[in-house]
Amino acid sequence: MPQAEAFTPLPQSPFLWTVCQIGAEPALKREMAFGHPELKFAYSRPGFVTFKSTGELLDPAFEPKSVFARASGISCGKTGDAAELLRFARGLERPLRLHVFERDQYFPGDEPPPYVRGAWTQAISAELNASGVFLPDSKPEIGDLVFDVVAVEAGEWWFGYHFHTSMRSAAPGGRPEIPMPADAPSRAYVKLEEALQRSGARLARGEVAVEIGSSPGGASYALLERGLRVFGIDPAAMAPQVLAHPQFTHIAKPVARVAREELPDRVDWLLLDMNVAPSVSLFSVDRLAHRMMGERGGLQGVILTVKLNDWKYAEEIPGMVEHVSAMGFKAVRAVQLAHQRQEVLLYGFTPKRRALRHPNSPTRKSPAHRS
Repeated sequence: MPQAEAFTPLPQSPFLWTVCQIGAEPALKREMAFGHPELKFAYSRPGFVTFKSTGELLDPAFEPKSVFARASGISCGKTGDAAELLRFARGLERPLRLHVFERDQYFPGDEPPPYVRGAWTQAISAELNASGVFLPDSKPEIGDLVFDVVAVEAGEWWFGYHFHTSMRSAAPGGRPEIPMPADAPSRAYVKLEEALQRSGARLARGEVAVEIGSSPGGASYALLERGLRVFGIDPAAMAPQVLAHPQFTHIAKPVARVAREELPDRVDWLLLDMNVAPSVSLFSVDRLAHRMMGERGGLQGVILTVKLNDWKYAEEIPGMVEHVSAMGFKAVRAVQLAHQRQEVLLYGFTPKRRALRHPNSPTRKSPAHRS
C-alpha cells in the first residue's frame, strides 16, 4: 500500500474572510454573531467582510455556519505585490488550486454597461497562473487546498486559503459563470441553473416540474431546455417562446386557487419564485407538497427562491429551514446565490432521492488533504 505524502502543518490565522452580495453585509454580521460568537467583526467593504477569532486560531478546514457568506477562507493578509502572493503560496508546500476573484461591486443585475467583471483581477490572475505554482485546473475536488486571492480594490489583494468540501461552491468567490441564452425570458434562467449546481439536484429528461410564480418564464425555459415537462402557475403572462413550447402548460391563476386536480398525477420537482413574504410563499409550497409526496412516483425535491423584501426576514431563515424539514424533506439548506438579488435559495429532497450525488462529491482523494 503506497504511503501517504507527509506535509508540514499549515499556518493558522485568527482571521476569516468572507464575500457576500452587496447589501447582505448586515445580515451576514448578525448571523455570524449568533452562530459564531467567538468571531468578532473586523473589517468590511461592500461585498467583503472579515472576522477575527477571540479564541483558537482558525485552520483552512473551518466553514462558517452562514447563509450569506457565499465563499470564505482563512485570511492571511493583504498585498499589492504578486511576488508576495507567490512566496506565500510556495510556502504552503502543497498542490494548490487557485481562485482569483473580485468582491461584488454592484447589486446583481444592476451592473452599468461600462462595467466589466474581472478588470481588477485580469493581470494578477494571468501572472499567478503562469507561475507554475498552481494546478492547471481551478475547479477543486473535495479535499483540495484552494489558494484564494480576493481583489477588494484595484491593486489591493487579500489572500488566504481553504479546503474544498461538498458544501462549498467550486467556483471562485462562489460565483459560477453561467451564460444566459439570448432568448431566455429573464434572469430567473441563471438563478435556476446556479441553484441546480449548488444543490446538486439532478433533474432528468422526462420528469415533471411544477413552478409556482413562473412568469415571465426564465426558470421554466431552463427546465424545458433540460427536457422536463413543466406546469407554470402564475396569473401573469408567460413569454411567447415558453408558452408555445409543447412541454409547457400554463395555469393562469394565483396558486391559492389551484386545485390539486389541475396538476399532473406525478410531480417530481416543485419550484417556487414569488414576490411575496416568506410565510406566504412557504404556505403555498406546503399546501401542494404534502399531497405530492405520498403519491406513486412522487415528489423528489423542492427548489425554492424565497424573497427577503425586508432584511428583517433574514432572521427567520432558521425557521424556514425547519418548516421545509417538517414537510418531510431531508438535507434542507438555505444559501444565498451569486445571481440572486434580495432573496435566498431553500432546497431539500425527499428520502426517495437519498441516492442523489452532490456535484462536488469526490472522484478521488486529493493529496492536498492527506496527512
